[in-house]
Amino acid sequence: MMTTPDDILSPLGILAGSGSLPLHIAKRTVTTGRPVFICGIAGTAEEEIAEFPHCWVKWGQINKLFKELHQAEVKDLVLIGGAKRPKLENLAFDFGLIRNLPFVLSLTMGGDDEMLSSIVKFVEDRGISIVGAHQVAPELTAATGVMTTKSPNKTDLEDIKKGIRTVIDLGTMDIGQGAVVARGYVLCVEAAEGTDQMLNRAEGLRQWGSKWLGRRFGVLVKLPKPNQELRIDMPAIGPRTVELVAKAGLNGIAIEAGKVLISDQEKTIAAANDAGIFIIGIEPAALLS
Repeated sequence: MMTTPDDILSPLGILAGSGSLPLHIAKRTVTTGRPVFICGIAGTAEEEIAEFPHCWVKWGQINKLFKELHQAEVKDLVLIGGAKRPKLENLAFDFGLIRNLPFVLSLTMGGDDEMLSSIVKFVEDRGISIVGAHQVAPELTAATGVMTTKSPNKTDLEDIKKGIRTVIDLGTMDIGQGAVVARGYVLCVEAAEGTDQMLNRAEGLRQWGSKWLGRRFGVLVKLPKPNQELRIDMPAIGPRTVELVAKAGLNGIAIEAGKVLISDQEKTIAAANDAGIFIIGIEPAALLS
């Protein structure tokens, strides 16, 4: 679905999950003169979304969600913020859920790519275009180059290259978006558990380096899977990522420039500087050439 000039005058819809990114999108959008309408996921989105025109919806309230969006004359929708796959016991049933139950059940099966493509088609079939956060607020994505006072060393750069290859291989199988590599060894890769749990595992695997030798080794590499639907599932890091990377004894974080979001950028970079680790935005193809 193409966005017309008239559509730009309509409110930008934001389906808000957890974290600060939905609020950043809302604040940035209103400064451009475009209004916003936020649908916050109850129990997940930040209470501060009440500063803007908004509603609250529970998982499964499909009728309510689209009724609110259409009443607000939303034609473009950003899906942003943390969210987990819906669980049946956490769904609030309405007629929209019952009518679309086969679709909802399909979200609990298959890989992430299949699930995300289904969500995009489901929304756009109802007259609303999906817009990526990076399209609305490109400053949220990683810039190219080192963003911290600390820079990667030669060993780190080799680990980053191996991490890139590893994540690309994972992505072709729709498995994950991240890997931890230390001194040429792939310590762990991200699967369904997510980045945080992967980094928790990395802490135990890194004891031989960080605690015995008193030095940091290794990097977290995070980038999108090949052909990933970035409008709805762009990888992200934030202050919590930095905290776990530091706790795991790693030396830094490498993320793909322009294709990974940084939540609370100032806090994230400040936290990395305080912890003595680097954050670098990379161009994978350039590094591997």
